[in-house]
Amino acid sequence: MSAEPLPHRLRYPALYVFLLGGLLGSGINFILTLALARFCRINPLVAFFAGTLMNEAFHHLYYHVVYVNQEIRLRTPLWIQGSLYVIVAALAAGLLGVVLGLGHPSLWIAVLISLVILAVLNTVINRISTFSSSTLAMVEYQAMGETFYDDQTDPKKVNWFRAWFHRSRYQRLTQFIDSVYKPGMTVADLGCGNCWWNVNHYPVIGVDVNENMLRWAKQQNRLCDYKITADLSKTGLPDQSLDLVIMSETLEHLLDLEQTLAEVRRILKPGGLFLITVPYDFFLGPFFILFNINCLWQGYVRGSAYHQYRCGHINHFTKARLRAALTAARFAPERMFVVNGMTLYCQAKK
Repeated sequence: MSAEPLPHRLRYPALYVFLLGGLLGSGINFILTLALARFCRINPLVAFFAGTLMNEAFHHLYYHVVYVNQEIRLRTPLWIQGSLYVIVAALAAGLLGVVLGLGHPSLWIAVLISLVILAVLNTVINRISTFSSSTLAMVEYQAMGETFYDDQTDPKKVNWFRAWFHRSRYQRLTQFIDSVYKPGMTVADLGCGNCWWNVNHYPVIGVDVNENMLRWAKQQNRLCDYKITADLSKTGLPDQSLDLVIMSETLEHLLDLEQTLAEVRRILKPGGLFLITVPYDFFLGPFFILFNINCLWQGYVRGSAYHQYRCGHINHFTKARLRAALTAARFAPERMFVVNGMTLYCQAKK
């Protein structure tokens, strides 16, 4: 049985949209700064502050009109965005002051140098914070080879840190599941990939979109059966049929998070357990920094389209956010803890 193919993406290339916005915004900044400084006799630093603020306002409107990523779930309140724009404009004015003090270049050259520096910084910050796409990442994930997750634990195929991190979190997941599993339990792993954790060969039903991984996992006795679906809110599993449902590194990818949690509740027996792991992903935390560096490296140096879409991470969980999501879905979180400062583990009961 094969999953229905995901639609081929027909879209404006995000890079072109991003570059056009950058050129237009920088052009507005450049022209306004020179006009205010030369014709209105305003201090160049104040002029560049105003030009940068206008640049930020343009980008704010541009990305809402031209490139709206509806998959971004954690949106910053407008007043915080406005405050950040003012801070960026103030830092830009300071940068121009530094450039003007280095060799006394003409104003237009100093402004141009400052804009190039700002563009580089903005490219990194903007790219790692707004271009995640669950839908586009799934297109790439669906075609991945069966040993993708095993490869992440092999230092000969990835760097030693990635190999250590993935192996340690898989082993910790095995221990986590071992702590609650009892013989005779009915178990499903939703978004299971190739079910690396199941080294003890428990009878697990796997649900995923990647048929290559599912078939291979069954051959390796990591799964007793599997179902293929691109929508985890529609597993096709019977009502109240499972003692244990596992979702490891999956919730962060889901556009339909609420519907999927409702599906888990539907297929669990009364009193059934729900085991979850998600990245412990808060702004400027260890996972945030290392994950985004890896996405930039793998996506733009190594050419991985999956990483260019930040592996589809559109939900970002702290303990409070995960607890709130589970409580809203009528689960009772029983224990929650963080491992290695980067992975959040949770046990909840229906």
